[in-house]
Amino acid sequence: MNTDESFAAFVTARSGRLIAHAELLCGSREQARDIVQTVLMRAYPRWRRIEHEDPYGYLCRAVTNAVTDWWRLAHRRREQPVDVLPETSAGDGTARADDRHTLIGALARLTPRERAIVVLRYLDDRKESEVADMLGISAGTVKSLCHRALGKMRISLGEVEVERSA
Repeated sequence: MNTDESFAAFVTARSGRLIAHAELLCGSREQARDIVQTVLMRAYPRWRRIEHEDPYGYLCRAVTNAVTDWWRLAHRRREQPVDVLPETSAGDGTARADDRHTLIGALARLTPRERAIVVLRYLDDRKESEVADMLGISAGTVKSLCHRALGKMRISLGEVEVERSA
């Protein structure tokens, strides 16, 4: 398989997961798509080198870094992400959209680093050591920040449950 075919196959198979990862980090589906597209565009010229390592891990780290950069720029400009949720079908889709909105809201209350750790650890199912390597921090820092972030999310989600039951 040549480089173009290999890259196209990877994008077809994994770009949706990269977009979902970015969306959980930034809170906006459209912004996530833009970020992933930019990361993939930058990765293409280096694909021969990337594809022989762990391409998903490499690009997941690149997406995480790109979202962190986006948050920094947005913070300087005092911008906030806009919640853009996909259209839902009748039935179970509405409940899933509500859950998705609730999760994105809880993640939005975290710092960018805490958000990255929670997304990588629990939504991308990475080990603490992998998250530490990806973010360039120690495993102990991953543990402590993850513990703190989950506590914040429990409080946030507890507030949502109180509002729903009222």
